[in-house]
Amino acid sequence: MSRHSKVHFPFPGVCIYLSFFVVLLLFGSIHSYAQSALISGTVRDSDRSVVSNASVTLINVQSGLTLQTTTNLSGEYTFLSVDPGNYRLEAHKAGFGPVIKPSLPVAAGQNITQDILFVVAGASTSVTVNSGSAGTPADGYYVSNVDRGVMGSAPLVNQPYTISIMSSDEISNTQVKNLRDAIKYLPLVSFTEQQGPEILRPSTRGIQGSIAQNTRMDGMAMAITGGNPMEQYQEMQVENGLGAAMYGPANPSGMFDFVLKRPTEDRTENLYLEQDSSTVGTIYGDAGGRVGPHKIFGYRTNLLFGDGTQFVEASRLRRRLAEFAFNVRPTDRTLIDAHYSVYDIVQRGYPGWFSYGPPKPVNGVLQHTLLLPTAPDPTRVGLGQAYAGVNLTTQSTSVRFLHDFSPNWHAMAGGLAQRLDRFIDTPVNTITNNSGDYSSSLATGFAPRFGVESDLGYITGVINKWRIKQDVVLASEGYRFNQYAYTAPPANTVLLGTANVTDPKIFAPPAEGLPQNQGLYQSAVVHQQGFNLGDLLSFGDHFLVRLAASQDWIGVDNNSATARTSGSNKQGISPSASVMYKPTSWTTAYATYASSLQQGDIAPGGSNLVNANEALAPYRSKEWELGFKTDAHLLAITTALFRLERPFADTISYNGSATENIYAIVGQQVNYGAEISGQGTLFHRLVVDGGFTALNARLNDTNVPSTEGKRFVGIPAYKSNILSEYRVPGVANLNITGDWQFVGQRPQDDQNLHTTTAYKTFDFGFRYSRTLFTKLAILRFTCNNITDTHYYSTIAAGDITGANASSNTAHLGSPRTISTSLQFAF
Repeated sequence: MSRHSKVHFPFPGVCIYLSFFVVLLLFGSIHSYAQSALISGTVRDSDRSVVSNASVTLINVQSGLTLQTTTNLSGEYTFLSVDPGNYRLEAHKAGFGPVIKPSLPVAAGQNITQDILFVVAGASTSVTVNSGSAGTPADGYYVSNVDRGVMGSAPLVNQPYTISIMSSDEISNTQVKNLRDAIKYLPLVSFTEQQGPEILRPSTRGIQGSIAQNTRMDGMAMAITGGNPMEQYQEMQVENGLGAAMYGPANPSGMFDFVLKRPTEDRTENLYLEQDSSTVGTIYGDAGGRVGPHKIFGYRTNLLFGDGTQFVEASRLRRRLAEFAFNVRPTDRTLIDAHYSVYDIVQRGYPGWFSYGPPKPVNGVLQHTLLLPTAPDPTRVGLGQAYAGVNLTTQSTSVRFLHDFSPNWHAMAGGLAQRLDRFIDTPVNTITNNSGDYSSSLATGFAPRFGVESDLGYITGVINKWRIKQDVVLASEGYRFNQYAYTAPPANTVLLGTANVTDPKIFAPPAEGLPQNQGLYQSAVVHQQGFNLGDLLSFGDHFLVRLAASQDWIGVDNNSATARTSGSNKQGISPSASVMYKPTSWTTAYATYASSLQQGDIAPGGSNLVNANEALAPYRSKEWELGFKTDAHLLAITTALFRLERPFADTISYNGSATENIYAIVGQQVNYGAEISGQGTLFHRLVVDGGFTALNARLNDTNVPSTEGKRFVGIPAYKSNILSEYRVPGVANLNITGDWQFVGQRPQDDQNLHTTTAYKTFDFGFRYSRTLFTKLAILRFTCNNITDTHYYSTIAAGDITGANASSNTAHLGSPRTISTSLQFAF
């Protein structure tokens, strides 16, 4: 019985060539002048104390010329009169692991500051410093630069947006497996769970992201509502709010960029043995390096297999990942890389979600008379069914061409193709009264397949003229998003039986069997392209202005099983403007305005919708933001105040019909609030990484008096998370870890008549590393939700428009679970 058909990856056509054209457009106009440069910096240990008499070596990658010096009593080193070129920087000191920066481009006349941070020997075999970023426990997982791309090359402190980055060390040390787990450690980010813990849409500032507009893989559009393993990513970058001026048309829910693991400069081999809950065992290998003459060829592979029973008896979790990345350096300035990955996940027996409502008339006014019951114990057998859940397969392929014209000018052009196959028959438990009775059914008929073909090309560079420094970005970015539906849709629900939340039951599977993914057709195609221009102008040391705009084209084609039924085409400009003032080199105050063109939502499936599964025409959102940032060594802090306006769509009567509805724009959502985040090291031994959001999300122009101006369902007024690590004195390489998460009250219904109580969760664990037989071994242990708090991870709104209002939904959060892993570095 096959649920998936053969996969085909059509790469983008015309858009790829346009991207290459943009990259090559300025090729002939860029040049540099020959004069010597200066490189200096300070070497410190993980306590931020300076390290004297450390050996620092600078090696020219092309010529092999080697320069060497040692740090003075202040931990400082200096290389004078360095010729332009690409260099390798190394630092060594007895008692510490070596630090290696494999690529340090040096331009003519540059004054480069490259600080170095040592870790204790045995904590790692070596530390490889990537391009301008860090993200290690010693600096509170703070990353100082975004991955090179459409945001330019300016450091994080000079970016006039709230940006959160989860580094590779944080991904490993928190033992996250999927996006839902990772978002907990991005406290300014939320999510809406849909048909299971793997199928969700991330959000910032109370706005849910779309399937493909707001998510990127190495800067290229990808679909998010499928299996997405965190083990294949080097880091995750989030820009809050509107990002269309840099990324092209997008929802105002933030931009989420997943940076893939790529070949390493030095050989690395890691083996992970993991156990989650009581019986889910996982083996995972990660290896990379370079081979061939002058190390021209690079490779990276991630292989993973995990299987077992999750926290519910008779449940099943199976994960399989195969990722391969290769690159070749034909010259010291040019890199061509490719990647392929396939991830398959099976989840069966997990708790189903709850549905409650819709509103009923009370004295002539629609009100939600059914309440969401107190969250039950998710480990109870019967809230889900052992034969029901999700099977997800995600396949991705990408190719990129990268070239450095000079140390200050860089270019990239690439394409990505992705296919998501989704078999979903998750149980839905529909609340029937306020005593906790429910009817259970299998929810089927969700979009069984998505396909994405995306392209990206950009040039970034620095211009110094008329005493003004400009960091410029010229880019072209677009994608084609394909949604599929069933030619003969299965029944939306298959009734299993009735039970109570305090006494759930196991039901026999449907006599007719489970539905299959077969007989599919392409129901909607969204295609968009944007040409983006950004310019960060620095007027001296204290004043900066950032201007960005994207000229966008969006087209939609809606199809039946036999023909095109409707469509739309629209174009427009998405601009943003920011003004910044820097009291010091490490602090920035900024003000930003942005206006974003975005593709409309896709109408849900349903026989009573005249535009079921069709994409709506584009619409526009606006945002105002004030912020302040610091990039201090001890604690980096970002704060922001914001106001965001966006249209929203819902289900309304079609031309006054009592039986037919249409999905259309009906009102406006206005969100305003404040957010603060910080990462760093306090008191030399305490690492903190946390944040707090206060948010007021309201609905306006709903055409329903009882919902006008009310808070949006499921969005808490307050949310925070603090991750901390304490390095135990007197015990080398032992870290005690803890996490505290708080989510405030959330409206259960559109009239705000009922709310859920706030909840808190606590995690506790440790990490210990030591050398075994000359190899590094790291033991990680975490007990998540140590108090076994029962809560809803998601509360999501249904429709709000009068007689067509529908049920709201809720998903259960995870119970107390234990995660243990043992890593061997070869």
